[in-house]
Amino acid sequence: MIWPYSTRQSMIRGLVLAAVAGLIALPTLCRAAADAAPAPEADTVDYSALTRELTLTRNSDGRITMAMWLPEDFWRISFKNSGKLTGKGVADYLAVIHPYILVAVTDAQRGITAFRFTDIDTLTGEVTIEDAHGKTYSPLAPDSVSEEMRNLVQTMRPLMSNLMGALGQHLEFLVFPSADGTGHPIADPKSDGSMTVHIGDLALRYRLPLGSLLPPSLDPKTRESFPGSYHFNPYTGGKLVPQPSGARPEPAAKPQ
Repeated sequence: MIWPYSTRQSMIRGLVLAAVAGLIALPTLCRAAADAAPAPEADTVDYSALTRELTLTRNSDGRITMAMWLPEDFWRISFKNSGKLTGKGVADYLAVIHPYILVAVTDAQRGITAFRFTDIDTLTGEVTIEDAHGKTYSPLAPDSVSEEMRNLVQTMRPLMSNLMGALGQHLEFLVFPSADGTGHPIADPKSDGSMTVHIGDLALRYRLPLGSLLPPSLDPKTRESFPGSYHFNPYTGGKLVPQPSGARPEPAAKPQ
């Protein structure tokens, strides 16, 4: 038995909304919203599409595993679209998040009457991320994470429990470094590559870039439009180019 698709989607939407609310609740940064500068304009990225790309789930034999990557771009877009923070307020938040990769994970096995969630200590020890070159990274120890980031995570935990019940109570936010030993980003959502979240014996892989963060791609011959992460037309093999501003291409459904 697996959780219905509609139920899973509702959980995902709740996670996104609660995550944004939790970050905005951080008192030390919310004061920046009182700055007199005008709020930044809303971002044009499809927020729902971005959320779908950032959330990976696996259902198998009564077990549900979920990972949600919350990169800097996610927060930037969320803050801009909220209209509640000034440009300076957004910059202050992003300065806290920039040195880290934040991933929310949960894992549960169906029992006789309810799901049995993997406890947080076990989950923390079982989760790693892997970059496109096959190098893995473990979660950072609390004393290796800035106080502001620790406060952010601590603020989110009780909020998740209150808003999402058992799922939120057993959702763990893990903090990883955002760069490798040479200073290069471990995962860039706007560049070619990948990031894999390993949860025990399961691997959930993000293929990068995320199409929702890029301008659409255009087939100059057929005039069809595809997600920005596509380099070739999946139907004809034709090379795609960035869609010019103001162009009106024919939409193309994403192939299965």
